[in-house]
Amino acid sequence: MLLMFVAFGTINLSAIAMTITCPLAEAQSGIRVRADQWLRVEKVVGNVTYRNLYNYTSRPAIVGDLLQAASDEISTGEGSSATLSVDTGAGLIYVAENTTIRVKSFLMAADSGRITNLFISRGKARLQIRKFTNSSSQLNIQTPAGVSGVRGTEFIVIARPTGDTVLSTLSGRVASMAQNVTEPVRAKFENMTLLGKPPSKPVPIKNDPSLKYTIDRKTSAIGRSVSLIGYTNPFNTVKVDGLEQPLDLSGKFAIQFPAPSTLKVNVQVETPQGKTQFYEIPLL
Repeated sequence: MLLMFVAFGTINLSAIAMTITCPLAEAQSGIRVRADQWLRVEKVVGNVTYRNLYNYTSRPAIVGDLLQAASDEISTGEGSSATLSVDTGAGLIYVAENTTIRVKSFLMAADSGRITNLFISRGKARLQIRKFTNSSSQLNIQTPAGVSGVRGTEFIVIARPTGDTVLSTLSGRVASMAQNVTEPVRAKFENMTLLGKPPSKPVPIKNDPSLKYTIDRKTSAIGRSVSLIGYTNPFNTVKVDGLEQPLDLSGKFAIQFPAPSTLKVNVQVETPQGKTQFYEIPLL
């Protein structure tokens, strides 16, 4: 499946497809590897790791580190974050906690446009990218569900543990494409793409971390159990006692506890835009 988010403008979709899916055709297409591109670590908060999968280097990241080769990556831990700058002042990438971002390739188009291909295997990143002066320049973010291409906009990409992708456009306009379906997502709108499915229709950003829930207590011959059934905006991220919960398209999740294993649970609800609310829910 190919999922793509593309900022509207004169972006060359065939070039994106070429750089992501056909690296062996670079010579024929006029696209080649270039060595003077990089991401620079501008800020480190908490546990942030630099890693290169080719030479197995792994160490704490520091300000000034350059990600400049395929497989260079930055991973953030719980409660940690990093800020990366894109070469030539193209913009900034804000890497949230529990996120891994890796360099796939740095390429150069025939007219010297810079093409940066990155991969987020898990987590969340906010991109703030200026409009490129060269019409061939691109910055592409790939997730397990597909590719996000930008040429001058600000938006958020979330790669969920299920592989599903959330797109939230803060400024500019982005096209979300999958399964031969394209959904334009303009500023202050968001949409979602499930693995193997076309993108959902964009809806206005709510930025609402509210939660509704019910408690279902059952007794049987083998004992008692307690189920927590929660409902929130399906674009939100929900953690129960620190563990992220899968949401269906209605924003529902359910988790069962053997009673009386715990008297209460802590639930954290966070919107894609970062607004967070905490709930302490009694089970018994």
